[in-house]
Amino acid sequence: MARGGAPEQAATTFRDVFAVAEFRALWLAQLLSVIGDQLARVALTVLVYDRTRSALLAAITFVVSIVPTFVGGITLAWLADRYPRRGVMIVCDLVRCGLVLVMAIPGVPLAGMVTLLFVVTLVGAPFLSARAAILPDVLEGDRYVVGTAVTLTTFQFAQVIGFAAGGTIVGFFGTRPSLVIDAATFAASALIVRG
Repeated sequence: MARGGAPEQAATTFRDVFAVAEFRALWLAQLLSVIGDQLARVALTVLVYDRTRSALLAAITFVVSIVPTFVGGITLAWLADRYPRRGVMIVCDLVRCGLVLVMAIPGVPLAGMVTLLFVVTLVGAPFLSARAAILPDVLEGDRYVVGTAVTLTTFQFAQVIGFAAGGTIVGFFGTRPSLVIDAATFAASALIVRG
């Protein structure tokens, strides 16, 4: 018993959070989307370096893939409040899937591919906003606090794993097949959110 005669409440655990099926689906969709973003960054950066042998252009490509995260957060986050959040997440994933498939087409010029990567990253911002906005509807009280911690940790972990996996996949399969695999991660994320 706690002070004042009130019974102690058991601390919320990760198991409690992952017991919620909708949270598990959102978590997995987030994991796939972040890994997909990282895979696209690695694949295109490697492709630019392979074609130009310029470390500067490869670095610029990488920076171009990060800047839209901030720009999109400011300019596109409102979509998550104006439209159904789950629908926003699905549309964002499908748009990113389509754009990455275009990037995988042979003959697309490097400037076009870098522009497409910019847009792919830009479209990720409403996805993240919608996922963050839907979380309080899925988890309540202490579960929300623990779920938020899991989500933030997963985001950071997926970024690191995405780079490692991206480098491995690009090294093993090559750039264009890696982009197709990347598109598949977005399609799988959309299916999970829809389900």
